[in-house]
Amino acid sequence: MTLTLPHLLCDSKGTLWIDDSGYRVLDLAAEHLAHGWNADILQENHPDLCLAQIHAALAWFYDHEEEMRQEMHRRETSAAKLLSEIGESPLQSRLRQIKAARC
Repeated sequence: MTLTLPHLLCDSKGTLWIDDSGYRVLDLAAEHLAHGWNADILQENHPDLCLAQIHAALAWFYDHEEEMRQEMHRRETSAAKLLSEIGESPLQSRLRQIKAARC
């Protein structure tokens, strides 16, 4: 079942999107938390979103904060695990070597 809310759409996988934008609610909420950006600043950084869309996303976040924070943590943990499995790229290795040579 697809859930439809004002300015928000839930796809068949359960991902909540800001309508007509391609932005996930989770990503906008993460920016809000990470940078401390309010709705006006979020709109300055995403001028393709209207304030109503941003407020709807933030309202959903605060109505479901615990669940969304858990999902953010799960994604962060998963990304860190993948990065540790990949290891250092050749570019990272070379930059580390250059930095060490300068010291």
